Amino acid sequence: MIAPDGTFGSRALRFFFMHLGSLVAVIVYFYVYGASGYSEEGLRSALTTALIVKSGYMALAYWYGEHKHFDFGIWIMFAVGLVAIYGNVAPLVALYRLYSAAILFVTLGLTALVPPALGLEPFTYYFARRQLPAWQLKTAEFAAVSRVITLYWAFIFFAAAALCAYGPLDWRFTFLYPNLLVFGPGISAQWWLPPLYFKLFPAALPQTIEPLLMGMPMAFNAKSAGPVRATIQFRVSGSEPGDYWLRIADGKCESFEGIAERPDLTVHTPDTVWLRIAHGK
Repeated sequence: MIAPDGTFGSRALRFFFMHLGSLVAVIVYFYVYGASGYSEEGLRSALTTALIVKSGYMALAYWYGEHKHFDFGIWIMFAVGLVAIYGNVAPLVALYRLYSAAILFVTLGLTALVPPALGLEPFTYYFARRQLPAWQLKTAEFAAVSRVITLYWAFIFFAAAALCAYGPLDWRFTFLYPNLLVFGPGISAQWWLPPLYFKLFPAALPQTIEPLLMGMPMAFNAKSAGPVRATIQFRVSGSEPGDYWLRIADGKCESFEGIAERPDLTVHTPDTVWLRIAHGK
């Protein structure tokens, strides 16, 4: 995985792998196929070129630890198309020639649904590991909201596939409307869907010490705190030992792992004791 060193280069590389890299081979495929006049020979050339590009990208992504579910799904889509071409599977070739855009979105929808159906982690975990603190990934609430987001994205992908299938020769149905769907209600869901979910299904207090302490800023009442400034250190012992600290300043509360410099208050506690206090026991 790319080290989060905060430099422009590392941020740009991370952005490329997270949001753009998987699309390179797709763009190559549709460009080559379109330039050929959508002929069968053009389809063969487009699938071959795209599979080579995709294989090269996946090797690079593996090198950086940035491979993800969609890379495998798209690679399989190109590979299946080539097998159909060279195996003279006429019905499948006909589908690729007319419904390539729909096949792409069906592939993305299946890539979202199949892994969790097989007991594997959904595609959302890849993005979460690169955007959320590690402690959040250990909570039951994260697993629950990830399942909801996965199902939501599957719906978006299959809806986009239906649009493509409805008008396979109309650029509005194969490009404009599906992309508006993905980049509108799809991408924006990361900001409104989790808050909506937790409004409908409020999160329970964590049952382990790390998310309990690291999640304290989420329950912080800025109005009650007013202008208070404080640094509070927690030194936790027991079966889940650790060091955590809170910084309260300017109406905000932030949580960190490790040892704070010159804390105003240090709390020494066994993990089970603080959990029982937090749960009112």
